[in-house]
Amino acid sequence: MKPILFLLSALLMVLSACEKKVDHKVYLLTKADSTQLDLTSNPEVRKEVIAYMHAIAPDKPGAAKLTAASSADLVAVGPEGLRSISGGAWKKNAENDGIVFKNVIVVPGTEIVRLYNDGKTAVRNVLLDVTLGTPVGEMNLDVMRLETYIKKGDYWCMVAGQGTMPFDRLDVMKTLVIRILLAFITGLLIMFLIMRRKLNKLK
Repeated sequence: MKPILFLLSALLMVLSACEKKVDHKVYLLTKADSTQLDLTSNPEVRKEVIAYMHAIAPDKPGAAKLTAASSADLVAVGPEGLRSISGGAWKKNAENDGIVFKNVIVVPGTEIVRLYNDGKTAVRNVLLDVTLGTPVGEMNLDVMRLETYIKKGDYWCMVAGQGTMPFDRLDVMKTLVIRILLAFITGLLIMFLIMRRKLNKLK
């Protein structure tokens, strides 16, 4: 009896934790991709805007102060598809959902920054490893970001940002199949235990 209960518990644990993270290697910038993009022009401007991009990540303490002057220009779309007009609205939507950004890490080798308009416009693509604090506990997810920045006077301003949660379709299918199989096996074990208990009562 005890081995069966132990097996049942192990299956339930696996069932609840068999989701896998996205393989970051899929999103690394290849040499072939790099040759098609200008990723070196205006090195000083590039260094300045990348430093700003990293400094305004939502987990950074001084982010709100850095974006205060340009917050009204932002139109953002979250991974769930919700559009927020202004940085204040975006922040409010996150707060209303009880979400706190605990950690935002740029996945090395995934950041692409292109400059246009004589170094006054920047477009960024990057994969971020994000840890959120939510009402039900911590959540870790990958978010692919697409952002547009413009130079207004002496400061940079994000005017558009969109996040998408990438996933490996094959891995999702494998996970689904594993969960179905484990759920089926778990169901059989439960039925077995119920029938065994009934048979013991008849004796």
